[in-house]
Amino acid sequence: MSTIIFLSFVIAFFLIMAEQFFNLLFRGYAPFISTRPQAIDKIVADLELPGKAVVYELGCGKAPLLRALSRKYPQADLIGIENEPVPYLIASIQANLAKTNIRIKRKNLFNISLADADAVYCYLNPKMMAKLEKKFLSECRNGAIVISYQFPMPELKPEKILEVGEGEKVYFYRIKK
Repeated sequence: MSTIIFLSFVIAFFLIMAEQFFNLLFRGYAPFISTRPQAIDKIVADLELPGKAVVYELGCGKAPLLRALSRKYPQADLIGIENEPVPYLIASIQANLAKTNIRIKRKNLFNISLADADAVYCYLNPKMMAKLEKKFLSECRNGAIVISYQFPMPELKPEKILEVGEGEKVYFYRIKK
């Protein structure tokens, strides 16, 4: 019996790794890497939002930024978008157990509307940031804040750049229409 359980875990592990490899190689998705806690602390301290803000974390993984924001903004509508099943399940379970104001949706980030966003956060690769730049400009309302950890958008000029560690930067953009 224990051999079957062990083999099930090994097979599940290899399937998850194969999916990560496939997504990285063929779809251009970013691998599952979380934002460092020190960066999250600085982003949350620097970010000023209305109390009932709508905030999206695209490719949220385990939604670390949303969890930190839920403590500062308990009335905000915090929405995590994650397409990968394992991080989605982890984030959903954590949000439900903690009874937070966080909702996690399993969706492709290109298939959601950002029209109601006051702020959008992402830690994605440069190729994805170039694609998302067009989405932000066409969908986000005037004055919305877009925050990118580590990777700037190719065309938009950041309103502010936070240094959060050696070689680590957070780019803040304001959508102007």
